[in-house]
Order: sequence, then structure tokens, then C-alpha cells
Amino acid sequence: MLFWGDCEKLKVKTSALKPKPASVRTLHAHSDSPRNRKPPARHPNTKRLGELAEAAFVVKAAGLGFAVSKPWGDSERYDFILDSGPRTWRVQIKCTESLSNRGYQVQSTYTDRKQKGHYTAADIDVLVAYILPLDLWNVIPAQAFPSSASIRLYPEGNISRHARFEQYREAWHLFGQQPPQADLSNAAPPSDNGHPDPEPVGGEGPAANCHQAE
Repeated sequence: MLFWGDCEKLKVKTSALKPKPASVRTLHAHSDSPRNRKPPARHPNTKRLGELAEAAFVVKAAGLGFAVSKPWGDSERYDFILDSGPRTWRVQIKCTESLSNRGYQVQSTYTDRKQKGHYTAADIDVLVAYILPLDLWNVIPAQAFPSSASIRLYPEGNISRHARFEQYREAWHLFGQQPPQADLSNAAPPSDNGHPDPEPVGGEGPAANCHQAE
């Protein structure tokens, strides 16, 4: 026979035997799967950037009513022929996306058999510089090229001195004009690799040069 006091003691003993809820620790493991990996730093692909700029130029020029043609192959020093109606233009496209020293920069140079040269009016009529982050175009005639190869662009006007190339920002109206005839007397003489002189604009001449455009 159990008495009341014995029952209370039995309850205490049996409660001590009940299993306690287990504490579960959640572990967050980092998997090595490609989804969890940090993508490596990507360097600018200058070739792909140039292709993007060329595609954007075709859309822009065609939208303005110009006819645009692409030369066969990549042996010419210009990227496109633009037909404005009164005449055709040899156009070289340059693209920049990096801000440096409060401005953007393109080079008015080409690479010919691993040697760099400076564009002249004998090579192209216009250099179109595209500032990719701002979606801005600069239509620069060959006669305005600086003696140095660097063309600095300051679209935000954040410099104290005069920005000489800002007058050519979105200057698509230049294609409707008749440019001055190229002065070939100051053009660079042909290199000693046996290349003939470029064909004069608007006339018949020797065969086109065999060179690699930049």
C-alpha cells in the first residue's frame, strides 16, 4: 500500500526519467558549388567592347537617316563607310568606358603589322569616339586630330581649361557638309614594308593597302 507521501516521491523520480528535448544546432556549411563561389574579377575585353561600339554606331547612324556599309574583311584603316547623300565618309570607331583624370580618352592610332601609326586624313575622314557609360558620341574630323595620339574628352565639363573636342560632341551635322580636301602632302610617307600610298579620295589610284586595322 502506497501512502500520499510515497506517491509524491514517485512523481519526482518518474519526472526525472522523462527525456528532455534535445537542442539541435544548425550548421550553415558553405558549399564549393559554382552558385556559392565568388565570381573572379573580369578584365575589360577590348575586342568585345569594340564590337559593341560598332553595333551601337550602326543603330545610331541608321536612326539618323544615314546609310552605313561595312568594308569586306578587316584590311582597311576605317571601320565603316557612311553615305550622307552628298558624299561618302570613311569612319573609324573608337570606344572608351573608363574615367581617368576627370575625363575619357581614346587614341587616334592604328596597329599595322604590330607597329602603331597615327591616323591622318589619308587614312580616314572621321573618327567617332563613343563614351559607353554616358551613351555620348563625338564626331571628330581628321583635320582636327592633335599632334599627339591622345584625344581627351570631358563631357561633364569638369576642367578649368577649354576642352577642345567638346565642340564635336554629337556633331552628326558634320556628315552633311563637304569637308576640305585632304592635304596629302603632309601625310606620313609609306613605310619601308613595300606598301603603296593609299588611294586618293574620289579618284582612281593604286590598289588599297594591305594592313591590319586596330
